[in-house]
Amino acid sequence: MKYIKKLLKSWKINIIIILLLSILAFFTNWRLRDFILEIKYDLLYSNIEVKSPEKIDSIINSFEIISYDDLSQEYLKTTNSDIPKYKKLIKNLNYYKIYRTDLNQYIAGKYRLKAFLCKDDFYKDCVMNKSEYVICILNPKIFHKTLALINELVKADYNPYAFKIVNGHRHPKYNEKVGGASLSRHIKGEAVDISVQDINKDGTINKADKDIVLDLLETKIIKNEGGIGLYPGTKSVHYDVRGYRARWNTY
Repeated sequence: MKYIKKLLKSWKINIIIILLLSILAFFTNWRLRDFILEIKYDLLYSNIEVKSPEKIDSIINSFEIISYDDLSQEYLKTTNSDIPKYKKLIKNLNYYKIYRTDLNQYIAGKYRLKAFLCKDDFYKDCVMNKSEYVICILNPKIFHKTLALINELVKADYNPYAFKIVNGHRHPKYNEKVGGASLSRHIKGEAVDISVQDINKDGTINKADKDIVLDLLETKIIKNEGGIGLYPGTKSVHYDVRGYRARWNTY
């Protein structure tokens, strides 16, 4: 009997410890907060799959636009956007304010807008309720191409969501941090990196899955309108909407 009481007491203590650690994590771990915000958004709002380019444009057009000249000096300096070579690249592009309540809405199929944003300190501050919004460059064409990839996979009876969005827009400093090309298309919001999963639904992830994606990008989606990073031997694929053909094999 004493052993059972001791066991129950120990069990209760463990539960209390777990609850305390969970509460602590909620207030200190941005990834956990991000996940909870995702669940909250889906419970409170009608998060409908985005199936048309027109809907993509409608969503993006609902966001507040900021010009380069209206960006704060803190943002420009922190992101290295005030460095001449980067300023020349981005000064004429539109920046958008993405409020916390909009991060989790679908933007292409069932891919959420936040998947295309860099997870920098500005993003973390927004998730942790230290700021109301994040600032980023959005190019509707990259979402259109992502939706086109989803639709082509559906037509061919493949899994349309068997790829993960790894990178979308990256401001200059974040791009440097992850080892991107010095004038990467990600800086202009024109590119996406994805990680290919089990596209053909055969229970494995291999070259066949990636070849399906590359073939669709080459023949039906990107064609001569942008770049495709092939990256042999990996699950990674890059595509962008630079406006002319480009292909490469190495990072």
